[in-house]
Amino acid sequence: MKNGKYTFNELVDIIAALRAPNGCPWDREQTHESIRKSVIEEAYEMVEAIDSEKPEKIADESGDVLLQVVLHAQIAKDNGEYDINDVTDAISRKMIHRHPHVFGEVNVKTSDEVRDRWDAIKRADRRQSSIADELRGVSTYIPSLMRAQKIRKKAKKAGYNHIPREIDCKTEQEFGALLFDIAAAAGEMGIDPEVALAGYINKFIGDFEKFENENSGK
Repeated sequence: MKNGKYTFNELVDIIAALRAPNGCPWDREQTHESIRKSVIEEAYEMVEAIDSEKPEKIADESGDVLLQVVLHAQIAKDNGEYDINDVTDAISRKMIHRHPHVFGEVNVKTSDEVRDRWDAIKRADRRQSSIADELRGVSTYIPSLMRAQKIRKKAKKAGYNHIPREIDCKTEQEFGALLFDIAAAAGEMGIDPEVALAGYINKFIGDFEKFENENSGK
């Protein structure tokens, strides 16, 4: 153990040593698939740390998230797939490409303009020809409730405002109770609420696509 602070490059070397032939048996056995859930768990723990408003805890949990990135990179390097330099190169190029107002000659005045340009560049990068394509591009791996909010926000921004049914909730706790009751009712009916919401999201995207086509002259 050193007295000073370890650097990023030293962390990369430490993980490489753990994966080396004479390293740690557990680390050597890991694959992308065997530790995939750890990425989610560590991300949630970092969110919990952020909510604690304790900088030292945020730093500690950030390290656990970074560990996942570096460990996956080392596994990939061992498999001849990619290495940590490919990771840093990819994200650096993405940040430069999607911030032409900083690294190029584009002028923007507000954060809303920045977000609009980011979304447009992202759609172009993914070869998405419409907002509906962008909605379908929202990861199906995130919780359906989070996905629903994200998709509705994008659709509303594009002029498609889904008016929710009238709900008699005045506080966050009352709304939480309503969501709990919905989950309980789904369980009694033998319905998986995640699957049910995911299915409705697909219908919502289809309805939005019709709206987008009608308003674009297609």
